[in-house]
Amino acid sequence: MTLEQYNDAIKQIIADQQKIAQATAQLAMAGQAHPANPEFGRMLSSQWELMQKIAKLNTELMMGVMTQKK
Repeated sequence: MTLEQYNDAIKQIIADQQKIAQATAQLAMAGQAHPANPEFGRMLSSQWELMQKIAKLNTELMMGVMTQKK
C-alpha cells in the first residue's frame, strides 16, 4: 500500500465518520441516542467497522513501508 492509497482510504473513512457523527447528534437532540434504539445500535456498529478498517489500513501501510525499505 502506498501512502497515497492510504490517504485516499482514510479520507473516505473520515467522511463516513462525519456522517455518523451528524446522525448521532440528530438522535441525541431527539432524545433517541440510547442502546435500546436499533438505529443507534447500527450507528455504533458502523463506527466500530470504521475503526477496524483504520486498524487494517495502518497495518497494510506499515507492511508496505517495511517491504519498500528492503
